[in-house]
Amino acid sequence: MTLTESTAPTTEAARLADQIERAFRGGAWHGPAVTEALAGVDAATAAHRPIAGAHTIWEIVGHVSTWLELCRRRIEGEPIHDVPHEQDWPPPAAADAEAEEAWRRELATLEDQHRRFRATVAGLDDARLDDPVGGSDPTMRGLLLGVLQHHAYHGGQIVLLKKAGGSA
Repeated sequence: MTLTESTAPTTEAARLADQIERAFRGGAWHGPAVTEALAGVDAATAAHRPIAGAHTIWEIVGHVSTWLELCRRRIEGEPIHDVPHEQDWPPPAAADAEAEEAWRRELATLEDQHRRFRATVAGLDDARLDDPVGGSDPTMRGLLLGVLQHHAYHGGQIVLLKKAGGSA
């Protein structure tokens, strides 16, 4: 779908929310969005570590979900600074008979965190974009641009991990 003048976002916050949606769901110019990269990934592929020392797809999905939640909470005014490693990189569920269900729950959590984050961004007043916010970027705008970069980076990692594991 192409944006027309009547459907194009009219505020900077709405434009950023649109770009976040594209980087997550599709339509970004940089290549596969996060969910496009995840297409066809099953629990076994998600848990497989084809590159020694690299994160698995499952770990990356948990990490992206975590940061969508933490960034949303920062936007809402919660001062979050130090994030424990176990929260930053949540461990995947055990690879057992229940793995497919656990993987579906992980993907559902990612979808939910994205939906909530995007709704928060879409509801922002442009006047708040230069407000300070905790984290590595000193402003709300910097945080939102960082999320876009984060999605592009981890979407690319997922594509590479799928190729390295022989499933792309």
